[in-house]
Order: sequence, then structure tokens, then C-alpha cells
Amino acid sequence: MTQEEVRTVLDRYHDLIRQIVDDSWDEWRAVQAFRLEAKFPPVLYHRTISNYVFDAIARRAIPAFAAEPLVNVRVEAQTFKLQFRGLCARYKKGGADNLGRNIHTEAALAFMDADGLLPGMPPETMKVEIIWQPNDIWTQIDRVLIVARDGDEHLWEYEIERRAGAKLYIVPTPTPPSDPEGHDLVKPKTTPVEKPNEV
Repeated sequence: MTQEEVRTVLDRYHDLIRQIVDDSWDEWRAVQAFRLEAKFPPVLYHRTISNYVFDAIARRAIPAFAAEPLVNVRVEAQTFKLQFRGLCARYKKGGADNLGRNIHTEAALAFMDADGLLPGMPPETMKVEIIWQPNDIWTQIDRVLIVARDGDEHLWEYEIERRAGAKLYIVPTPTPPSDPEGHDLVKPKTTPVEKPNEV
């Protein structure tokens, strides 16, 4: 399929595709706000956020697309795929190259390879990634893209803009308290030395 043919197939679902990403990100930001209120420390790794957002996307996308008469949802052990007319799509967090991040399993390589065969799908099935990207400081969704790839080669992309009137869910980024002495070293807690009982 060409980019225009993919656009034609997905056009009626663009708002839903984008809304699922935005709502999933909003859920993560609400969880982050709760963590701040509960005085939990911030998460250490961006992959933790990526995993949470993917889970939130799956929880929304699976029932939403299953309710669409022209879409089949394939739920697998670690992921899910959406089948449209001659097209298979999956949600991924994108990198700077606008390609989804993948562990190179056989299933991932088959999806990434333009000519790779997917079990239970015709060999001519086109595969695209629905890429979501946060902004540089991970406070909001920057872009949602439909991307075609062949292995590590980026073939083409187009963006699904944020829907009109959508709210931005902004939560202040936590800043650690400054050390009044100006030291940024961790100070070990000292324990008083116990003196033996004097007789």
C-alpha cells in the first residue's frame, strides 16, 4: 500500500487512534500526580513510563477497536495488533528516528520487515506502526505518527494531529529540595557509638 492508500483505510479511525494515545498519557499524568501527592519518589526510567502508557493504550484500544465492525483485534501474550482492510497496525513508543523501539524477536522482525510474513495474515498485508512520542521533558504527547518501515529503514510517515478542543493535562514536574549547605553529596546517617556500661 502507498501512504495515500493507508491514509484512506485509516482516515475514519484517526480521531480514535489519537484519542487513545492522549487519554492513555492523561492517565499516566494522573498516576504521576497521585505519586507526587503521596510523596512517592519519581520513577527512575523512561521505559517505566513507556510500559505504563502502552498498557493504558492496550486497555483502551482493544475494546474500542473490537467494537468497530471492520477491524479485527489480535491479542497476543505481550502485545496486540489491529487488522484493517489489507493493513495491520500496532502502537509503539517512537524514538528520534520516528521508528518504534523493538527487542529483535522473530515476531518483531517479521513485523518490521516490509516483506515479513505475519501468522494468519495474507502475505500482501501492509504493516504500519502507530508511533507516539512525548516531548523532550516527558510532560505531554508531542506527536502521533503513522509510520511505514522496512527493518531499520524509515519509508514514510504522516502525523495525526491532536483533536480540536482536547485538553492538555499538565502536572508540575517535581524538583528535589536543594541542600542548604550547597553540597550535592549524599551524607551517610551517623549512629551514636554505644559506650559499655560502667560498673
